[in-house]
Amino acid sequence: MKGAVKILIGLLMLITVVTGYAPTPQYLVEFTCISNAFGGLLLTVDGILNLKGKQLPFFLYSNAAAGIFFVFLFCLGSFSGLFNINYSGAFFFLHAVNPVLFILCYIIADKDVVTRTWKRLLVTPGLVMAYLLFDYILGNYRGYFVYRFFEPAELKLLYAVFIVTIVYLIILLLGWALLALNHLAHKNSGSKTTTMRT
Repeated sequence: MKGAVKILIGLLMLITVVTGYAPTPQYLVEFTCISNAFGGLLLTVDGILNLKGKQLPFFLYSNAAAGIFFVFLFCLGSFSGLFNINYSGAFFFLHAVNPVLFILCYIIADKDVVTRTWKRLLVTPGLVMAYLLFDYILGNYRGYFVYRFFEPAELKLLYAVFIVTIVYLIILLLGWALLALNHLAHKNSGSKTTTMRT
């Protein structure tokens, strides 16, 4: 049952990525696209493995969950009126529905059996950090970043390091909060898993 639910949600995420971005492939580099595609593929593959009694490493979930939740919070920020977010058609799912479904899967469906440690949490922002590096390199190559809050010529290395550090700490905090919710959801489950997922 758990595996089937993951597959359904994973396929929904992948279908909405294709539906939303197929007409405008030049925007495939957006983090909304990448995080939803990664999360959808992760759920689909893990769901198939669950049906066979296997599972993917949990750290992949923590990276995807922190990244996609970051997208969700960023989209909520659009209600401040400072910037606009597309909520029409498939993008309503990509920006609002898919993140919630993925986070619920992360919190409820599986438990990270490894004790929460700083060592484990430090890799949680990996997906977001990799994207920021990708955007920085791509932006300096083509002259503009994916999200045009800054221009490459304006973003000196010191400022870039400062911004990345702040984002890293935010994602680290999100990762800790989501992992705490995951453990809380399974606190009274009574099930003990002996296989360590790394």
